[in-house]
Amino acid sequence: MHADPSWPPSTRLVRIALAVVLATSAVPTLAETIFRSGFEPLAAAPVVAIQRDDRVATLELDYDAENPWGQWWTMDGGGRDDAGFLVTWWPLTEATSAQATLITRSAHGSIGCLAGEHASADLPAATARWLVTGNRRVQLQPLANGTPYRVRVERVNSLGEITSLARVLDFDGGDGARVAALRNTLTWFDDFNLPMGPADETLWNNAVNTSTDPRFNLFFINDQYHAHTLHGTRVENVGDRSQTSQRFRKPLRIVEGERRRIVFDMDSPLSPRSVWYLDLNPVRTDVTGHADFFDEEGALGLPAGMLRLRAQFQGFSVSLIGMDGASHRIASVDLEQVGRQQVTNVRRHFEARVGTDGIEILVDGRSVIDAAFAPYALRAGDYEPMWIGFGYNTAKDGVPYYLLHWDNFGFDGPSVDPRTVHNYVTRIAGTDYQKTNRGSAAYPTFTVDVPDDLHPTTAGATAEAWLVLTYQMGDYSSFALAPGDHVRINDGASVPLPARPNNSEPNVPGLLAWHVPSTVRVKLGDITHAGVSPLVVGENRFRFHAENAGILNVHIEVAYPPGSAPAYTPPAAIHPFPLHADLPRLGPPARFASIGGTGIGEQHLIGDDPPERIDVAGQVALDMVVGNRSYADWAPQLMVVPVASTEVWSTGGTTGVERVEVYLRRVGSGSGPGTGILRIDTARDAPAPLGRYLRSFDSTAFANGDYEIFVQATTPSGLKSHPSYGNETYLWDAAELAGAYYPIQIRIAN
Repeated sequence: MHADPSWPPSTRLVRIALAVVLATSAVPTLAETIFRSGFEPLAAAPVVAIQRDDRVATLELDYDAENPWGQWWTMDGGGRDDAGFLVTWWPLTEATSAQATLITRSAHGSIGCLAGEHASADLPAATARWLVTGNRRVQLQPLANGTPYRVRVERVNSLGEITSLARVLDFDGGDGARVAALRNTLTWFDDFNLPMGPADETLWNNAVNTSTDPRFNLFFINDQYHAHTLHGTRVENVGDRSQTSQRFRKPLRIVEGERRRIVFDMDSPLSPRSVWYLDLNPVRTDVTGHADFFDEEGALGLPAGMLRLRAQFQGFSVSLIGMDGASHRIASVDLEQVGRQQVTNVRRHFEARVGTDGIEILVDGRSVIDAAFAPYALRAGDYEPMWIGFGYNTAKDGVPYYLLHWDNFGFDGPSVDPRTVHNYVTRIAGTDYQKTNRGSAAYPTFTVDVPDDLHPTTAGATAEAWLVLTYQMGDYSSFALAPGDHVRINDGASVPLPARPNNSEPNVPGLLAWHVPSTVRVKLGDITHAGVSPLVVGENRFRFHAENAGILNVHIEVAYPPGSAPAYTPPAAIHPFPLHADLPRLGPPARFASIGGTGIGEQHLIGDDPPERIDVAGQVALDMVVGNRSYADWAPQLMVVPVASTEVWSTGGTTGVERVEVYLRRVGSGSGPGTGILRIDTARDAPAPLGRYLRSFDSTAFANGDYEIFVQATTPSGLKSHPSYGNETYLWDAAELAGAYYPIQIRIAN
């Protein structure tokens, strides 16, 4: 389907128009037969399986679910090897107009979870959507449940040429049966079927620690009806272990002799230093002090006595934290090896069956872990679930931020705390971290806006008002409280500041290290139907006086008995709520893998020392990789699946690549990328999802001397690629990565 630039304009227009008809046609037509004549034979259509769920369908594309490892893309660099798939779908009610409307695929596309990028007015009746992907599992979302759709899947190569016949399937959109059953059988359940914006603040609390990049602390729902945790590490701050956490406000009760059922849909972070935890905490905490990237046996932290589910890349594990604060791994599994490969932005159905004696984990209905806790045990009691997106200096591997995609969270058992919580915060965007220090007379004030009357609406009802905050040092000084340390409320009454909690048994003082975050709760008072309130309508000021303490995540929680809660203004109606689309866009990754037969290594990268130059002469071979990475230096032809791309990890997908360009600049000759010496058009039928490109340039056309050579890709929207050599996040801020000039030094010596 490649409209070759050498064709006469009239021929190209006819072929493009035919392609438009074919894109939305259910079966091969006479036009398609004519259209294919004179071309290389197209391969057989992809094998496509469809799995339907609430508002979403998961496609498996030429996918061996039981043996997915090694289903990579093999690329000789010429550009004509398959690089992924073009997927187009639309409601069948619009099929007629779809066939008559021109689709300009290279102008618009899907980019995973970024809102507003999934459809365009120049697509069929504004209802057809499309995406390109290098992955073999992908989700179509949002879909209407029980509504006829048609999907068309074609393979594409790294020049953006369609290489296969189309697989065209009809299906009935989303299927809400499973989620409806969960909603009817679980005590607490959130399907996140809300408009784009915040999650339900009466069910969820969001918090961070001091090492979290304040720009990349987001918990949100997009236009696809599922939730996201977005996270990145603040590399210039103290420590390198960051977290963005969501505490579920309803506790789960674990009892002897029963297994509780916990369900959730989740993907896995595939960036190298990224993790998610689902913790069951026996104490109420907004963040965890038990942040261990390596999941090491005996790793210490707080809270003690908790259960942890952990996912990182294809690994999934279960750990128990003893009452001494020490971690013990109970079981682990490689999900890829058991036919449950994790793919970015493709959620699988998890179910945990938890008792005091052990745990079973099912993924998409398959039992992958069934383990006893012995010689350890999980105490009977009430536990608060908390999601944690955790980063171990994510920028060290060139990842400014990454996304977690999850949905449909809930559990069974008794309703332990039916109260309704109204939450009021200092802000949503950024961080509210401040330090109080008696020696420097630093007594910061935190302001929480409460626009509502907080009195219960029912006579005889009593609400509890709490001030909740996190202690954590944002510098290398030691945390210290002294007698008389307090917080003053609205320039009036003061309340003593509580010590950091330590629930270890017997008490292990060393668990309260200087850098460990601790959540504390300060009872402000009770509020009755007609009584006084410790808080005012409007701005509430809290001034902290302490020996030496870092303070963040300051918020007010007011808990109401059932049926007594007044009108509530959620924080997103008060404070600016950043959207995912507002964040810096990174573009696809692009790099030289080798130049003139020399592999690019650390010695060639921009750094403190002058990078090593590569001597070249004559025809200079260039090996470039865009949108992914190869399996290994000794296997440059193997492009990995699932795709390894910061663009994909940070957005959930790719808009694809429209062109790849190479520039050459004489050292000391000026600014900018220099002279364009090579251009590869890679959106001939659709933007290429990824590619490896072997090309060369004639160095004899240039005078001998020292040069800088630079490769850059461009998306259909004009967004530039980011360099992907591994140290780019130490050279540029995330907002500067797209289009950053990262040359490799060469010396032409003919």
